[in-house]
Amino acid sequence: MLFRQKSAGDVFDEYLEIIKKEIRDKSNDYVLNIPKNEWLDYFTTRFEQTPLTIYPEKITIVSAGKGQRRSEGMWTEYVQETMKLEVLLPYTGTTYLLYLRPSSFTLNSCTAEINSEDGRGTITYAIEITNQNEQEFNSAKQRFIEYVTSNIPGVNKEAEAFNRRIEYEFNLAYEARKQKALSENSFFEKLNIVVNPGTSEVYKVPVLTKKRTPEPKLDEKSSRKYTQMPELDNVTYNDIIGYVNKALKSVEKKPSIYKVKDEEELRDYLLPILENHYETTTVTGETFNKKGKTDILIRSTDGSNVFVAECKYWKGEAGFLETINQLFDRYLTWRDSKTALIIFVTNKEFSKVLTSIQEAVKKHPYFVRQTGAHDESSFSYIFHFPTDKGKHIYTEVMAFHFPE
Repeated sequence: MLFRQKSAGDVFDEYLEIIKKEIRDKSNDYVLNIPKNEWLDYFTTRFEQTPLTIYPEKITIVSAGKGQRRSEGMWTEYVQETMKLEVLLPYTGTTYLLYLRPSSFTLNSCTAEINSEDGRGTITYAIEITNQNEQEFNSAKQRFIEYVTSNIPGVNKEAEAFNRRIEYEFNLAYEARKQKALSENSFFEKLNIVVNPGTSEVYKVPVLTKKRTPEPKLDEKSSRKYTQMPELDNVTYNDIIGYVNKALKSVEKKPSIYKVKDEEELRDYLLPILENHYETTTVTGETFNKKGKTDILIRSTDGSNVFVAECKYWKGEAGFLETINQLFDRYLTWRDSKTALIIFVTNKEFSKVLTSIQEAVKKHPYFVRQTGAHDESSFSYIFHFPTDKGKHIYTEVMAFHFPE
């Protein structure tokens, strides 16, 4: 029965309880080392609801054969021949919403079959008429469409509200669980208790029926995963890279933003985004560090650097290599361990620039090796400190396409 099986509010509250319980049940190791944004993305794609849209203008009608209907006359019963027709109403959205009862709904009800696949499908409603009565059929069809149409706004409104609550409830549960993990770890450290490294869990990718977003996994090959020292761990470093990538890829889609901004203004676009995500750090731009002003500097509350980044427009291979020199020779100190080069590309042929970056970076005298790539335009490298080949510095080179 459409829009009647379960209360939408109750179902969405159950989903939020599942999220909060899963966060509570994770180990301290998991909570402190999985990037927050990856975990949120996992829950969002697992539970997020796509609002329903129906397409009455695309309805199709098919014959389902003939039947018989017993009717009563004034003095006797008689049998009428009937014609069975099926109305197929296309829709898109999360199929399960068609079964949920919104808080505001009509008193009548409607039974139909639903065929769905990948967020789209058809609602099939059977109509039986006598004597090929066209008016009878059209009236029944219209009542069906009006019933579906009247319930969709209510269930969509609750679905959209639930979507917004996912991030809010996740943040509350995550922060509470993180503080608990930090408190427990601090207690263990004070007692000189070493957590058994063999307790790392292997997390399997859950099977999701909507989107295949795997649950984040711990890196079992990493050494000490969490420290209270003001040094940027790999998890947070990747977290920062992820936020920068997400923010500037969004700008790529908005020429009205990047066409009127220079290097400095694009950098300033990133600062509040990073600052809002890290409470125990300060994020600044054009800050003196070593022998010059670096574009983006994230510092711990004790003044120690944890992340340094430089933003530049692409001006060819020579200019790119000079930017690496500038970053390493003028801005980085021996204590720095994580950095990034953010390259703004105005060339039309972006793929050629990406190839040039990957070829040029290996020519630099500080280059050690490539460690991977976050995506097709974000490359992960290790360089050594200019005066100490034994001191390695993680360096992410990210390119973004802002064609003129």
